[in-house]
Amino acid sequence: MKLFHKIHLWMALPFGIVMTIVCLTGALLVIEKPVTTLIDPDFYTVKVEEPVPESALQPAPQRTCNGDCQNCKTGCGGNTTEAAPIKNEKAEQPVKAEKAKQGGKQKKLPFFEHTLKLHRWLLDAPKAKGERTLGKTIVGISILLFVLDLLTGLVIWWPRKKKSLRNRLKVEFGKGTSHFLYDCHVSLGFWTLAILLLIALTGLTWSFPVWRYAFTGLLNTMVDEKEIHGLIFQLHTGTWGGWFSQTLYFICCIVGASLPLTGYYIWLKPKHKHKKQQ
Repeated sequence: MKLFHKIHLWMALPFGIVMTIVCLTGALLVIEKPVTTLIDPDFYTVKVEEPVPESALQPAPQRTCNGDCQNCKTGCGGNTTEAAPIKNEKAEQPVKAEKAKQGGKQKKLPFFEHTLKLHRWLLDAPKAKGERTLGKTIVGISILLFVLDLLTGLVIWWPRKKKSLRNRLKVEFGKGTSHFLYDCHVSLGFWTLAILLLIALTGLTWSFPVWRYAFTGLLNTMVDEKEIHGLIFQLHTGTWGGWFSQTLYFICCIVGASLPLTGYYIWLKPKHKHKKQQ
């Protein structure tokens, strides 16, 4: 058990702040669409220009010629010109609103654009798609260690006696700051474990090509290959269950962001005796 304690501690210490940043920015990205819609209700609206009605089309200017004009040598048969409607080129080709798409991707408000860059690359965005940067590497390593921290935390958390299980599943108030923060770290970490693992494991597909190939290969045995990337995105962002799953993901991301911080507090208060250390 001491070995798991050491692994849990020393993996979290160097990258705990990065884990907090990634989880917190992830929570903000979960609520990006409702917040953006609240700020600008038409931001995601695709606009199409209405075609001009035929009644509004103006005929082309008429031209007459009697065959003996100075520049006419062969004759043009008199008044044979017909009114030609002026075409509305824009009406023939629907135009999507610039706000809806940008470069083939969903456009974001500047705040969420920077939030995404912080979430994925610690603002060290690659110049070309697939290019590895220091920020991208740090985020990937932090997520990997976060997965191991969650698993070792479960081993440490698991009670030796069944009667202790109930106490470890709740957060108690009114027993001091240390007691409350320990409950938040242990109990809330347990309740959000499954969702946080799902988010982290799918998130690793953007960090490491080897993991992406292995993960997509695993999913390929269960779903159609064309649906894999969309499924990974839904599992990572919580869009698979509408507002309910996104609310759940938002709460779990907030808890995930707090785990390194409460863990630091527990580490800095080693002499404090918690009720659950039995």
